[in-house]
Amino acid sequence: MNWAAYTLKHRYTVFALVIAVIIFGVFAKNSLKIELFPETAPPLVNVVTAYPGVAAEDVARNVSKPLEEEFATLEGVKKISSTSQDGLSVVQVEFQYGRDVDVAAVDVQNAINRIKRNLPAGIQEPQVMKFSSSDKPVITYSVSSTRVPMTAVRTLLENDIKNEMQMVDGVAAVDIFGGYKHQINVFADRNRIEALQIPLDKVVAALGTQNIADPGGHIIQKEKEYLIRIVNEFNGAADIGRTIIENRNGNLIYLKDIARVEDGQAENRSEFRFEGKPALSLQVIKKKDANTVAVVDGVKEKVADLQQKYPFLDFVIASEDASFTCSVVDNMTGSIGTALLFTTLIIWFFIVSLKESLIVALSMPLSFLMTFSLMKVAGLDLNLITLSSLILAIGMVVDNAIVVVENITRHRVELGKDALRAAIDGTGEIFLGVLAGTTTTLIVMVPLLFIPGFVGRVFGPMGLTLILALGSSFIVAVTMIPLFTVLLQGLRFAWLEKFLGFLAWPFVRLMDATCEFYVSILRHALRLRLLTVGLAVFLLIIGIRILGLIGVEVLPKLDAGSFFITLETSPGTSLAGTSAIVRQVEEFLAVEPSVVTYHSSIGYEAGAHYLGDSGVQGVTRAYITVTLTSRKERTEDIWTIEERLRAKIARLPGVQTFVVKESGGTAIATTRAPIDVRITGKDPEVLNHLAEEIAAALQQVPGAVNIYRSWTLTTPEIDLKIDAKRAAELGLTPQMVSRQVFANIEGTRASSLKMPNQKDTDIQVRYAPENRDSLEELLNLRLTTPAGVQVPLKDLASISLTRGADVVTRENLNQTVDVLGFTYGRPFSHVIGDVERVLKNIKVPDGYEVTITGEQADLKESGADLRFALLLAVVAVYLLLVAQFRSFLHPLTIMISIPLIAIGVALALLYSNKPVSLPVMFGFILLAGTVVNNAILLVDYILRAREQGADRETAVIQSVKTRFRPIMMTALSDVAGMLPLALEWALGSERFSPLATTVIGGILAATLLTMVVVPVIYSLFDDLGILFVRKKQHPVPAVMSSITK
Repeated sequence: MNWAAYTLKHRYTVFALVIAVIIFGVFAKNSLKIELFPETAPPLVNVVTAYPGVAAEDVARNVSKPLEEEFATLEGVKKISSTSQDGLSVVQVEFQYGRDVDVAAVDVQNAINRIKRNLPAGIQEPQVMKFSSSDKPVITYSVSSTRVPMTAVRTLLENDIKNEMQMVDGVAAVDIFGGYKHQINVFADRNRIEALQIPLDKVVAALGTQNIADPGGHIIQKEKEYLIRIVNEFNGAADIGRTIIENRNGNLIYLKDIARVEDGQAENRSEFRFEGKPALSLQVIKKKDANTVAVVDGVKEKVADLQQKYPFLDFVIASEDASFTCSVVDNMTGSIGTALLFTTLIIWFFIVSLKESLIVALSMPLSFLMTFSLMKVAGLDLNLITLSSLILAIGMVVDNAIVVVENITRHRVELGKDALRAAIDGTGEIFLGVLAGTTTTLIVMVPLLFIPGFVGRVFGPMGLTLILALGSSFIVAVTMIPLFTVLLQGLRFAWLEKFLGFLAWPFVRLMDATCEFYVSILRHALRLRLLTVGLAVFLLIIGIRILGLIGVEVLPKLDAGSFFITLETSPGTSLAGTSAIVRQVEEFLAVEPSVVTYHSSIGYEAGAHYLGDSGVQGVTRAYITVTLTSRKERTEDIWTIEERLRAKIARLPGVQTFVVKESGGTAIATTRAPIDVRITGKDPEVLNHLAEEIAAALQQVPGAVNIYRSWTLTTPEIDLKIDAKRAAELGLTPQMVSRQVFANIEGTRASSLKMPNQKDTDIQVRYAPENRDSLEELLNLRLTTPAGVQVPLKDLASISLTRGADVVTRENLNQTVDVLGFTYGRPFSHVIGDVERVLKNIKVPDGYEVTITGEQADLKESGADLRFALLLAVVAVYLLLVAQFRSFLHPLTIMISIPLIAIGVALALLYSNKPVSLPVMFGFILLAGTVVNNAILLVDYILRAREQGADRETAVIQSVKTRFRPIMMTALSDVAGMLPLALEWALGSERFSPLATTVIGGILAATLLTMVVVPVIYSLFDDLGILFVRKKQHPVPAVMSSITK
């Protein structure tokens, strides 16, 4: 019993399967996790270590370098890079793809534990953070109030609201940004301190020893036990002011006698503004595996409740990812519906039978519902990549249904069988052929499932989705379609079919005329075979040449409707100075008609989970997030708007560097900019000079914009040179001097004030601003010796004003500086080509190295992976054809169709103004498994016709006449299904539209050329005696004989 007979005999089982497919498919579709992109970043672990008050160079030498050296011994490490700035070290460890990031984080923590004792005593505990693209906030709220002080708002956020939001399912962390942190400030009066000869560290000690809540043991009295607590806690600023600092001969010296105690806020190191107005921000970061849309929806519901609970607060969404993600999914889903409609129309024009067209059309939603179920099982998400795959698959999934329906119809109409027998015989006859054709297309996707790295992360899910979709279409075609043909046999649309047939008549006549035209061309080509082959080779060369000229990039740019401005002001600029410059940028944004919202984060917050693209923090840096209207509602694309803003920002005084980059502006999350020229060496002065020279040269490269350096030697510093001999005479060491200077200038956390139902409030002791914010005050700073003697700093140290590096960057244990930039108006490869030529003119000293990294390195690595996958795909197709034809030579004729795609792809990309990219390379892999099917049809028919006694020319001509209609129907249905993606009708489709453009161009070219070139090549091989095989020696396999379309 063949498969069709079994399914028709157990039709209720098939009914149950259909119902199950519908139910589980709908459930799976609605439960698939929705994301914009899958996780493509390699396993990354960041180690953030605070070293307060220490210059960048010292942080790099004493913290970053020892950590890097220890991390280099870990297994699976691919790259180690570090960014050291004043008071902060960020070391990033990149592991090989495939390494479990949780295990990697444990290894990093163990390495820290091994080396911790060798790190400086003044560092804070290193924080180990696993990096993910999901670390970026999925939604940011602006929180403000006109009824309570902003300090009170921050206190409420830290103690109540943050905790409630972290309870939302899927939320990993909530960061608060914007200053206004509650703090008790003890501002010591230096004149009183020095007059009474009270060291500042004595004030700190007094606050710590008198603000206590310590255990005193316990006592047992009869049958009861009592705990003893010794409590002497501060209850406010006034109470703190009454702290006894010293009892001097019976005279008590209180803190209020020598200092000003204020219930205020910590020194602001950050500001947040929403559309130019001061506020605080709540940044919500989701868990790695959480659904972005579900998390954002949950947060919105929670904030709605909080708004009711705290009516005096104003919660406003500053930015979010979910809306664009949902828009992309909705638009792409709509494109799938449009593609289904187009494909159905194409099928109907060829079949001209409403009933049969309906049966074929039914196969598409059933195939996709089954695909959704399999995607759920396979752990795939619903994202831009998988949705693009589904659109690509639309034209392909109907091929199997068309083959089955046409063959069943042939058995019923031409052979006069009843509906049941026609379904059984028709399906059974072509079962192996359909399986073989499906396998040929699927097999080219298999290598992508095993390629590691970025290519595997992006194109692996795409290939797997196509495998699942085409596999589902095969199951539907051979299981459900035969039953539908039997059940719908009695369905009649007589008058409607006559009317629709009348509408289709011009198309049918056009196809008939085109077929005759092709036959005519083929007759001439068979007489001029060498000329035909020469023209095909010429077209191949032209195609390759065009592909080489149109440029190359990693991934096409994406207009996601949002971009970021990262801005750095001149070194030494205060928070207020940076804020003033940012306000000018905000004024530019306020007059942009396409801008919907914008918010600015200025300075930094210690302990924030998201450190920005560079990981660099400081009061000279700002991060502005801009949200635009949808690209469908704008007259300008996002890159035009960005370029206009670049020109305006470049004219602002006080701006040292800035970056304007759209969301998803680089292919890989860890790549900071498309252009990245890295200089490696030892001397910072030489590195800085080379970076200046290269940056100036890159400014002259057409298409290179927004050129900036990763660091400069322009940060103003005050260097104190300690007289070690003089200090030793007074019992002081340079480290003791350093710690006293830091404590007096930056301050020391002496204790904390316990607040009811709140986190403890820090009590900070430092000199009053008027006693520390000048060079003269610094020189007159009094240091206390171990003997209690106070000496001015100027007696122990000499002072000099210098400029140093604001940031020290290192990679793989070497100091580096990067010159970075973006491209605009020219293909990436053309710009990089000019950059390479410019760099040849740069004289690089011995011991220094200049390399191009960034997207150029990504392109080389990913391009090599895809080329290898293409090679494997071609080999796999060839071997499969060898197994099917039981010949090593027949497949060579068939595979001639693969090079024919080059001219079509080239012209399609040239016409649509799209450069070659990784999606284009993936398109070549997909084409390798699809275009051979047309050649299979032709060669199979020729071989079978000649077995039946036809001469070569008759067999060749008849193969084109017979196969023209199914070949054109398959090609046009594939093209119709991919049109919405190629034409970028859906938001987000820009990223993979070149893939659809490539496949459309390749299919059209291969379809048009295969029906001429493949028969000609066959005839040439036949003349050479290579492919002609007698039937008695090598009969044609039944598998290929059953392929009929």
